[in-house]
Amino acid sequence: MAEVQATALYEFEGDVSNGELSFKPGETLTIVQQDVGEGWWEARNYKGQLGLIPQAYVELIEPPMPAFPPPPAPIASAPAHDHNGWSNSGHQQSQEAWDDDWSDDDEASSTSTGDGVGSVNQSNASNPQALQGGGNFGLSQANPKRSSAASTSPPGTDMSKYGTVKKSFNRFSQFAKAGGEAYMMGHFTSTNVSSADKINVIETADGLEWQPNNQPYTCAVRSPKKESKLKGLKSFIAYQITPSFSNIVVSRRYKHFDWLHVQLENKFTCIPIPPLPDKTISAAIGALNPSSSARAGRYEDEFIDQRMKLLQLWVDRICRHPVLSLSEVFQHFLTCTDEKKWKVGKRKAEKDEYTGGKFFLTLDAPPTTKQLADVDAKMETFCKFQKNMEDNMKTLSAVAYDNRKKHLGPFKREYQKLGASFKTLALTFSLDSGTYSQQLTGAIDFTGDTYNEIGNLFEKQPRNDLEPLMDTLNEYKGMLGQFPDVLKVHEGAIGKAKECVKLQGENRMQENAVTSVVQRADVISCGTLAEINHFHKQRCVDFKDVMKTFLSAQIKFYAEISQKLQGALDKVETS
Repeated sequence: MAEVQATALYEFEGDVSNGELSFKPGETLTIVQQDVGEGWWEARNYKGQLGLIPQAYVELIEPPMPAFPPPPAPIASAPAHDHNGWSNSGHQQSQEAWDDDWSDDDEASSTSTGDGVGSVNQSNASNPQALQGGGNFGLSQANPKRSSAASTSPPGTDMSKYGTVKKSFNRFSQFAKAGGEAYMMGHFTSTNVSSADKINVIETADGLEWQPNNQPYTCAVRSPKKESKLKGLKSFIAYQITPSFSNIVVSRRYKHFDWLHVQLENKFTCIPIPPLPDKTISAAIGALNPSSSARAGRYEDEFIDQRMKLLQLWVDRICRHPVLSLSEVFQHFLTCTDEKKWKVGKRKAEKDEYTGGKFFLTLDAPPTTKQLADVDAKMETFCKFQKNMEDNMKTLSAVAYDNRKKHLGPFKREYQKLGASFKTLALTFSLDSGTYSQQLTGAIDFTGDTYNEIGNLFEKQPRNDLEPLMDTLNEYKGMLGQFPDVLKVHEGAIGKAKECVKLQGENRMQENAVTSVVQRADVISCGTLAEINHFHKQRCVDFKDVMKTFLSAQIKFYAEISQKLQGALDKVETS
């Protein structure tokens, strides 16, 4: 990966023993590696010092746009899109490549690490020239830079008429390539979608929503098991997946999750698919303590447990979605236990007819008379919300991370320094053997023990409040980073509809043809608005839960501290 520069947003005091790099706000850093994992990048400062930095503390410096972009290439030449986001792990492959994949050619060769640990994960490069011209709703050419969830557009670039959508064309490239123009103009010859493939959008008091899943279920991700093949040359981690509707356990590796993620992204054009957690951690292990293999093994185990937790959150998110939870490909992932049937289902999913533009043929939307201007207003409001919430997630994540680090280090140290000082004082007082002093000496020694215990409480507390909060924030950062791609698809469809209305006004397009285009744009609007409503409702559920967890844990934490201090006070008062 080419080195890029970033500006520090906040001060960071790195732990040198853990390979971390300190920096000040406004300092320019060179990002050497972005796939370290767990929200960490490797960077170099102006002194040439290398170290790990938290991704949330910096913002990438955008390269300038070229003054004269190269001419556009034909749409047909556009390669498969890449997938940007939290995991940087998903990539489009041909059916033949995936068939070979089940022979484990994608796994890293390693006997000391888990599934993919020690390997470098790369994405396919997208073709920046495949997005120009009327066949792509007239969008201008994409900037061929590596995108980032935390980046913003360079000054002067035409982002979006909404003004807040990031320049992200990967999903739109797939939509256009798969037939976005053909769908809008009614060029698909076969539109007889079976009832099993239909996806219903319904009118509710809160607006358009997906038809709810009347039989909701959960799914447990448990028991990560390290396995190997080829006499130990290839190793991987297998997770045991158990859906509540069957209670039948299936074994899945990370590459199965990766494949599922690709299929969901290819099919559900107006649904932002949450990114997967990172696959590798070898760089982070080495940077933490490259001289200690025992410690590296411990960090590997911690990484596997953490990734299992994040995969559980990812699966939970899909299970709660009224459309994704019922999709054939997800059901196949959850239930198939036979290898031959797995391959049949895998090929069927990869040959799904209703992907890209054709996905909208499956939407059964209610008749709507909404004016395009009304849809524009709703989208503009959500675009502003999406951008602001993404910024909020970034800021709150940085604050929570800093607070967690203080709990594990400075807070614990300061309380235990105070405890050690009280115990030293008690040791001095014990030199006086008078009975009048003994009880007070014991009370001061007890107070020292109390502050040592409080220091330990601070060290353990983040797992009860800050870490659940940070998990939710990271989930939403990933989801919010996918929304601009969905909004770009909708913007292109609305733009095409407006273009056709204009052509009608110039007597260059028949009224009935324009009406059909506007109706298809309404279908895309219905699907996008249904997904936005689902996002908002799930957001309220998620943040109510995480805030209850956070505040309840805080109350319990400080009540325990208060109780311990009260015990110390009682000792002093009775001395």
